[in-house]
Amino acid sequence: MNRVPLRAPIAALALGLIASLVAACGSSSDDAPAGSKQLTFKLTDAGCEPTKASAPAGPIDFKVENGGTGKYTELEVLDGETILGERENVIEGTSGSFSLTLEEGEYAIRCKEEGGDGEGTLKVTGKLDTKASPEVEKAIAGYRDYLVENTEGLTKQTKPFVAAVEAGEIAKAKVLYAAARVNYERIEPVAESFGDLDPRIDARANDVKPSEFGGFHRIEKALWAEATAEGMKPVAAELLANVEELEERVKGVSLQAVQIANGANELLTEVSTSKITGEEERYSHIDLVDFKANVEGSQVAFEAVAPLMEKQDLQLVKEIEADFEAVYAALQPYETKASPGFVLYPELTKADTRKLAQAIDTLAEKLSLVPAQIAKGEGA
Repeated sequence: MNRVPLRAPIAALALGLIASLVAACGSSSDDAPAGSKQLTFKLTDAGCEPTKASAPAGPIDFKVENGGTGKYTELEVLDGETILGERENVIEGTSGSFSLTLEEGEYAIRCKEEGGDGEGTLKVTGKLDTKASPEVEKAIAGYRDYLVENTEGLTKQTKPFVAAVEAGEIAKAKVLYAAARVNYERIEPVAESFGDLDPRIDARANDVKPSEFGGFHRIEKALWAEATAEGMKPVAAELLANVEELEERVKGVSLQAVQIANGANELLTEVSTSKITGEEERYSHIDLVDFKANVEGSQVAFEAVAPLMEKQDLQLVKEIEADFEAVYAALQPYETKASPGFVLYPELTKADTRKLAQAIDTLAEKLSLVPAQIAKGEGA
């Protein structure tokens, strides 16, 4: 199988950008990992509740619950405009969680990108020992290498794609599109931490106002749905500029071990809750290319932090490793030698997608346990 190489002991601290869910009441819970604080937030039609919460510096386990609203389905924890952690796709009747290790300060809690309704604050007090062990520092450097490698690859693959779009070479641009998507999908949570950079690169039509719809998917729509590249020159030029900005910003991104674990979980959760419907690549239908890239990125992130939890739960580590292999095995029948490397998504039957969803859900369920394990270790 043509899999992304594992970065063995990249064990580490992840970016201030990948996360998974949050929670409302600022009370401790017996379910919280030893040494960590649990906060629970509820999504309602009014926004995020409560709007004010507090916690001691250190590991915090965020839990988010949907109180029956269809208006908001995600929650973010921000430091300024940098998203430290988030959980998406928390629809009615569901909940989720993610962990962060926070220093003293005031953080914003949002359930919609632009803030506003129900926006709250989290006040963190006390001192936190931020000195990382040599193992953690090595892990951070290793994972950052992976991020840099993929953002450099993203720029490299996007340039010829953009050139083909600007030249009006539709057939060529279609062929190059899939290759340009892979590096981005492996590290997608990183871009999401940089405010509006992710929407500028990767927003779908329903994610933003029509006047703000650009990036990969606006070009995808033009090439496949409209069969033209007319009017796409400025969109393509802006896409390349944003990709290059991402490459530069990743070099200085702040990393934290528990966030790496959140990122591994988030990549799989996104596949199982939204991408499995085919909504991501709705015009080109190369969804399986994205699926595999998400799994690859999730695996590398997990392998980064796995050494930090082997003493606590080696059995869970082994089970997750086996589940990754099961997901690759489930994807393999749909791989092709011809571009884009997979059959188009509409060719899958309902039974096919159900089988894929089951393999991904099994893995995602176990990966969701990892952030709390890492937080537990940090709080010991």
